[in-house]
Amino acid sequence: MTVPVREARTVGVKYTDAPVHVVLVGTKPDIIKQAPVYHSLVERGHQALVCHTGQHFDHSLSGAMLEEFGVASCVNLGVAGGPVGISSGIIAEFGRYLSELREDVGPPIVYAHGDTTTAMSGAVAAFQSGVQLVHVEAGLRTLSPTREVLAEWIALARERSLEFDRFARQSRESATYERGSREPSPEQFNTRVVDAAAHLHAVPVELNRDFLLEEGFDPATIRVVGNSVVDALDLSTRTDVQDELLATFPQLASGEFIRYCVHRRENTVSHARFVSLFEALEALLENGASMLFVRLNATEAAIDRFGLRGRLNDLQARHGERFITTPVWDNYAHVIAAMRLCSIVATDSGSIQEEVNALGVPCVTLRFGSDRGESLLSGGNFLAPPVDSTTVFEIIDAVYRNRARLRWDSVYHPGASRRLVEAVESSLDRGRLEISEERRYGL
Repeated sequence: MTVPVREARTVGVKYTDAPVHVVLVGTKPDIIKQAPVYHSLVERGHQALVCHTGQHFDHSLSGAMLEEFGVASCVNLGVAGGPVGISSGIIAEFGRYLSELREDVGPPIVYAHGDTTTAMSGAVAAFQSGVQLVHVEAGLRTLSPTREVLAEWIALARERSLEFDRFARQSRESATYERGSREPSPEQFNTRVVDAAAHLHAVPVELNRDFLLEEGFDPATIRVVGNSVVDALDLSTRTDVQDELLATFPQLASGEFIRYCVHRRENTVSHARFVSLFEALEALLENGASMLFVRLNATEAAIDRFGLRGRLNDLQARHGERFITTPVWDNYAHVIAAMRLCSIVATDSGSIQEEVNALGVPCVTLRFGSDRGESLLSGGNFLAPPVDSTTVFEIIDAVYRNRARLRWDSVYHPGASRRLVEAVESSLDRGRLEISEERRYGL
């Protein structure tokens, strides 16, 4: 689907004075998690439209997702460029667009998702324009192991003496972790900016609420609604999708594959980190593991930047059907079907940590910390800090070998999008979400 660039500035809404709910997207995770919010708004009779900033423009990351989740039309601001250009362009273009909506349709209410550049820049535009803002998936803060715990894990992994039961127990204990990390970057910056601008913080779990309360946010602005990724999983369900996937990759039916993906900026621009993660992939294959290696744009760039293309081709030649390596797929339903079939998932993605928690698939997060700390504490997610290939290999291998013993309850529950819209409805005061100082003090 080709998304029109400012073709119709008020797609899907009428010219009235009622609030117009602007669901802002710009990245693949935005579309996946915001589509259920958009559909919930429409189902409950609200004027709603989807506004795409243009941040992710590849078909596999944008148009295909809009098609799959039934977003028939939206406005695209068409912003492109490097990090500074995208941020400043979104602020300027979205600010102008909000002014047009307010003048021609009605007061906008913006829904910005998570911790993306689109969310941060859109929040700045909304704040500077005096527009109401809902932060979907608010309060994301990174939990990282303390220096002492991290040193223990690394030392034991390098000695090849990591004791899984102790490692798993530590991974579930809140005392293992501390806050303060700037990674993932720029996401930890972005989410704080959006939180500062938001009038309503729709948080996935109580842990996120606790983070915001500790930082001084008004409890009246915070609602625990769940994570709309579970609603997206329901929307993507098709009975024939697994058969389609296995027609192309029949070896996935074994249930033995480890899905492996690395795309985060801090991992793909660092030679030491990326080579360590690549060499861990090599070591897993040499150890007999079957691997599904998904390559995103940043992955491809890092492979070439660090001269690893020849080694990747050699792995393909030597390991045959045990090694599937593929660019990211267009179809979200295929992605989910593959994760269901895999034994474990090793990733540096944030949203995948949420998806596999709900799917019941063990996860290894290829970072020093996680901004989905609830998935660590639930017992289904483990950190493999990319300090060297041995550490990463030993942790992934330990989780893989012990995967049948792992049990946890999903921390995300269906119905988040409906609860979010209900929270907005109950918070509206004469058409506005904003809590004045007079109202806050009960005057």
